[in-house]
Amino acid sequence: MIYLKAEESDIEECISLKRNVFNRLKEKNLPFWSEEYPSDELIKEDVLSGRQRIIKENNEIIASTVFSSVKDEWGDNEYPFKTPDLYCFSRVMVKTGFENKHVGYFLISNVIEEIKKIGARGIGIMVDPTNHNALHLYSKFGFKFIETKEYFYGLYSTYELIF
Repeated sequence: MIYLKAEESDIEECISLKRNVFNRLKEKNLPFWSEEYPSDELIKEDVLSGRQRIIKENNEIIASTVFSSVKDEWGDNEYPFKTPDLYCFSRVMVKTGFENKHVGYFLISNVIEEIKKIGARGIGIMVDPTNHNALHLYSKFGFKFIETKEYFYGLYSTYELIF
């Protein structure tokens, strides 16, 4: 597996990965994403902005996520974390057939190391409180629960990992 910054030539494959994951979630009746989020346009913007990170195996994208400062991700919306000036990652996707094969762990461990190199204070994440697979994965890295709160886009739990 190789951890890379997505390039413009990866946009269509990143959108295809998003559709693959969305269809799997829909089949399992897991309400983590909707038809509107994440949109194809958002995936394209993530890649073109340099925020999208991917995992490739045999030249195929099998996982991706996006990371940035919380301010870049949420803009002027309500800051969701207790610790100021954090980075965050979101839109974590692992292709069907690659779940439970340490792909997500590989992806997140690389993102954490890259964010540490930037010199960030730590990482904040928001997770649907029913997304037990994600919660289990993030606990392996030491993310600490902060709170569960209703936002305009739904109920989410916030976690922080301070370096």
